[in-house]
Amino acid sequence: MEEKFLAYINKHQLFTLVDRVMVAVSGGKDSMVLLHLLHALKFKIGVAHCNFQLRAEDSDGDEAFVRTFCEEHEIPFFSVKFETKKYTARAKVSTQMAARTLRYEWFEKLLKEEKYDYLATAHHLNDSIETLILNISKGTGPKGLSSIPNKTQNIVRPLLFASSENIKNYIDTNAITWREDVSNATTDYQRNKIRHEVMPVLKEINPGLEQTVSINLERFVDLRAIFEHQLSEFEKQVLEIQSDGVLIDFEKVMAFAGHPLLLEEYLKPFGFNINQVKDMLASNNSGTSFLSESHQILCGRKSWFLSEKSQHEFKPLVISGFGEFSFGVNKLIVEKVGSDIATADLKNPSFAFLELDKIQWPLTLRTWQQGDVFVPFGMKGKKLISDFLIDLKIEPHHKKTQLLLCDQTQVLWVCKRRISDNYRCSENSKNVLKLTFF
Repeated sequence: MEEKFLAYINKHQLFTLVDRVMVAVSGGKDSMVLLHLLHALKFKIGVAHCNFQLRAEDSDGDEAFVRTFCEEHEIPFFSVKFETKKYTARAKVSTQMAARTLRYEWFEKLLKEEKYDYLATAHHLNDSIETLILNISKGTGPKGLSSIPNKTQNIVRPLLFASSENIKNYIDTNAITWREDVSNATTDYQRNKIRHEVMPVLKEINPGLEQTVSINLERFVDLRAIFEHQLSEFEKQVLEIQSDGVLIDFEKVMAFAGHPLLLEEYLKPFGFNINQVKDMLASNNSGTSFLSESHQILCGRKSWFLSEKSQHEFKPLVISGFGEFSFGVNKLIVEKVGSDIATADLKNPSFAFLELDKIQWPLTLRTWQQGDVFVPFGMKGKKLISDFLIDLKIEPHHKKTQLLLCDQTQVLWVCKRRISDNYRCSENSKNVLKLTFF
């Protein structure tokens, strides 16, 4: 067992003899085996024990048991008591989730304070199998198929190679004492249901279940590496990062084998799920939107646009006179100039020049709304803003955020696109309103 343990650590480069490793020890058989192995192989270790105060005297007994072992073997010992039930009620989470959050927050703090390099936990092969079954039963992607990783940043799991039977044999051979948590024998928790009810049935089908799944988990890890490489290529070729979001090229997406899964994995961190991805792929309607809690996706003619919801929240800006006005990352400068206007400025979409004497103050800068009309420069009749933007073939994500500058009666400027013909300057204009949008 010691040789296999050390070989596993070295093979996966989990840590070395010069590293300081904090061991999470509950007092149960798994964590006591991990502690014995690390101590026997002369690693630089300390022990961290969490008392969740959920099992009355048994919780205190566990703490005393681990403390005594550490004192006898001159191992640094650290412990903490949590008011887990109060935290559970306050945070409105399950007891298991509360315990997980509390212990890992404390572990992180402890490692920094005591200057340890790694935290070692006693997850083993059967834990990994149970996690795999849980993930599959609830729905999972490539990450979930690889189950529990042997290393996550500074958290290491050097027992993942060992089955529960291997651990039991090591305990018997080395006469290791440990504490039993009676809650492990119940089926109140999902993991325990799998352990006590599902696993025995699977082992009837395949008595060598642990070995079979262990081999498959290695395959799944390799498959995930292949997938991560493909996802990286997908992101390089399909995505165009813009200042206000991400443009996703529809045709390039469809050219990738397995594109539904690639798109799902890319969008998952932004809060989108597989059903939304399927609807996106099936939708042919330009202007259709999909929402998560934090982001939105707008469907265009040949692309989708991913952006934060806040990008589309614009409060109308009232402008009562000349000056510089800020809104988000943009600015609008409103100033009075003479009639001598450079030709280059007239052709620059960031500038607009209007007949000042015709304007009825105050001005309002706002997003366009259905029903808005104006008289485009060079035309005599009115045109719906929506039709004007369609004629310009503006993509839905830019169309949705299009800003207008209006006075008290009309639209003066479809910002950076076209002024109203009703406010155009003439050769006789003496007072000119210059607008600069950037």
